[in-house]
Formats: sequence, structure tokens, C-alpha cells
Amino acid sequence: LTRTLLDREFMMVTIAEPMVTTPEDALRSGKTIVLLAPSVHGGEVSPKESVQLVAKELVGGDLRSILEDVIVLAIPLINPDGGEVQRRTNEAGYDMNRDYVKLESQEIHALVTQVMNEWTPDLHVDGHHGGSPPYVITYQGTLNPAADAELRAYPYDNIFPRIRQAVGTEGYEAVDYSGVSTQNGVRGWGSTSVEPRKHHVYTGLTNSIGILLETPSARALVRNGEIEEIDEEDRYYHQIRGGVLATTAILEVAAERREEIRALTTASRLRAIQAGSTGGDPIVLDYALTSRGTEPVWMPSDDAAGGYERIDVPVYLRWEPTRTTARPVGYLLPPAMSGVVPLLQDHDIAVYRFTEPTTLNAEVYYATAVSVESYFQGHYLKAVEAEKETEQVDAVPGWFWIPSAQSRANLINYIFEPETDDNLITWGWADHILQTTETGGDELQQVPMIRVMDHQPLPVVEVQPFNLY
Repeated sequence: LTRTLLDREFMMVTIAEPMVTTPEDALRSGKTIVLLAPSVHGGEVSPKESVQLVAKELVGGDLRSILEDVIVLAIPLINPDGGEVQRRTNEAGYDMNRDYVKLESQEIHALVTQVMNEWTPDLHVDGHHGGSPPYVITYQGTLNPAADAELRAYPYDNIFPRIRQAVGTEGYEAVDYSGVSTQNGVRGWGSTSVEPRKHHVYTGLTNSIGILLETPSARALVRNGEIEEIDEEDRYYHQIRGGVLATTAILEVAAERREEIRALTTASRLRAIQAGSTGGDPIVLDYALTSRGTEPVWMPSDDAAGGYERIDVPVYLRWEPTRTTARPVGYLLPPAMSGVVPLLQDHDIAVYRFTEPTTLNAEVYYATAVSVESYFQGHYLKAVEAEKETEQVDAVPGWFWIPSAQSRANLINYIFEPETDDNLITWGWADHILQTTETGGDELQQVPMIRVMDHQPLPVVEVQPFNLY
């Protein structure tokens, strides 16, 4: 796919029977397309071992029959340079599992543009080496409420129960990622943040089923209902074994429910196009973490034998929308934002350019405050508070039009709305236009992402990638 900064190969292995060599052949086969993407964090090494062991069984072992219904795309190692020295980041210093919106690392850029866009996998498995003992594996689907609801529900209803069943055959237990969480003073079990910059969240917003796997390095594991101390030299074995069992279970479901899964991912893309074309339905701006109920979980305890006790606690794994806005049918970008066009095309988002002057009814955002939230990987991450005004906007040749009626509608709306937590402003694409202000004043700043709420005549032509030829 590409070569790393230290000239290592970044490759994809296709495992199929009969063999396929193009995305078109894979799509025409009707089989479930599964992407295995292990060890984006170079120091998290067990997932790459698990994927290779599963690949061995697919090619010449007990899992070969799965290839009757599944095509597997395997990246042997997402972070070859970091993996060589067991470092979290790549050679450029990027945490690549925070790069799925900005696409600044050549590894994630290649993964998105050459694999995710072209092969459109139905299932993505993002393998990590973390999580919480005493579980052998923890898992998470796309939880961000901006993603398609049926896609979000599918792994929880159909795949994760199979993972728990698979690890249970060897006495292990599995649970939701990530660990102990306290909300409003109440201790429970909960989720990490769910911004689209992360693989399994971005996957959901692009209408595939995203699954995060995390395999803890544990001094203790629950085996057959009891806490068992694990010698240091044996811990890595259990990590790899947990990954093998979970990945195998995912592939078995992908084979058994092939038609159902292909129908689901196809339908989610059609729903996105229809929602973007119609407009008006609510899209998420803010969300909050809530409990999905009380469940028995192995929690750390200084008083319990082995350091863990199984108790009923709230499980904070439901992100509920707290603020929404109506979906526009598209967005206008002034010529000053032309620098973002190649990025949008890399996300497989179609962009159009005006060829004649036209006046459009639109909703214009004005920033009442632009603040710096944090500094991360060379960016001062911004947050915007804004208010909308309905105006007539004069678009002349050089302006851009991004319709929502695309299969990436949920991603488009997320990164174009200035008040989400992971948008074009967050990553600095409007820094030359929006100045940082903690409080608004009489001179409000116009946000250069303008909402069009209903269909109007548009004299536009599609922008072709500059490197197409």
C-alpha cells in the first residue's frame, strides 16, 4: 500500500478462495469482506500475533471453510516502524489511532484511501493490546450516536455474545471495553471517548461495522469462575489466545450471517444517501455518557481474594444525544477553504465547484467563541460556540458544494458542523479564517461552512482529484 518513513513495507494480505485481486471482484462475490487491522500502537504487540495465527488457520487449517463465505483483508502490522521498537506512535510521532479524520500519517492515509474506500469492508477489527483484567479480551463497537443505529446495534446483538461464548469454552471471560469508570460520583464500568478520529468509530460513520478488541496483559485472569494468578512468562500467551478466540468468533459470524451482514451494510449506505438527500432529520452535535443498566462485572478490590470481586455495577456504555440540529442537504465552502478539498476526496467525499454565480438561501454560522481545548500532535485543537442566521449567500465560480446525499453523509455532517467534537475546525482547517476568542463581541466571525437546508438550482461540476491522471 505504501512504505513507511523508515522504508518498511506497509502491505495488505488478501485471503480468499477462490483468490480475488480487485475490490470489484470481492464485492461481486457477495461474501462478507472483513478487515483485520492489528497493532496500530506499536507497543501493543499481541494482536499482530493473533492475526497471523488466524491467517494460518484460514489458509491451511481448521478455519479454511470460512473462506466459502468470507474474504479477509489483513494488514499484518498497522505500525511497522513503531512495532520495531515497541513504541505507540509511528516514526513521525503520530498516534495513528487518532488520525482517521486528519489523515496525516501515510499509513492511515493508505489504509483509508486504498482499503476502506476501495474494498468497503463490511466488518473492521481494530486489534489492541490493552483493556482490563481479569478478562482475557474486551471489546467495543461504534458507540457514537451519530453513526447508523442498526450498524451500532449489530455487534452487540450478534457478535459480542459469540465472543463471550468462544472464550468461555476455555474457561475465560470477556466484557465490554474499557474498565472502571465513575460518573456523577457513582463507580461502575465504562467506555472511553468516541470521537471519529478513532478507527472503530470512524468505521461506523462510514457505514461499516467497527469492532475494537483489547487484550489485557494480566497478572490475574478469571478462569472457570475463579480468579487465577498468571505467571509473568505465561501472560503473553493468554493475550494472544484471547485475540485468536475473539477474531475467530467474528469470522464465524461473518460466514454464517453473510447475506444478513452484506444487506445491513448496503442498507446503511443507502439510508445515509436518502437522509442526506431529504435533509431535516436530527444530526448529533453533543452527547453524554449514560448507563445501559446494572450488570455483574469483575471489579478491582483490595479486600477480595485475587484482587477482584464480581459485583453488580452500572455499565456506562450508552452515549445519548444531548443536542441536535436539522441535517442540511449540503454545505457551501468559500474559496478560502479550498485547501480542505483534497482531504475530503481522500475520505471518498464528492466535492463540486460552482461554474456560474448563483444566490442561495442558507444558514450561516457565526462564532460567538473560538477556544483552544488542548494541544495534540502538532495541532491546537479548537472548539467553537456558534449561532445560526438565515441569509442569502452569493456563491460565485470558485465556491464549493458538498452534498449530504452521499454514502458518507454521517461523516460529512459530523466534520462540517462546527460544534461537534471532531470537525474541520477542530484540526485547524479554518485557523486562517477563525481567530481564537474566549468570548464573543459585536464583530462575530463567520464560520466558513455554510448550511443549505433545501434543494436549489446549482450550476456546479464535480472536482476531480489533482493527481487523478
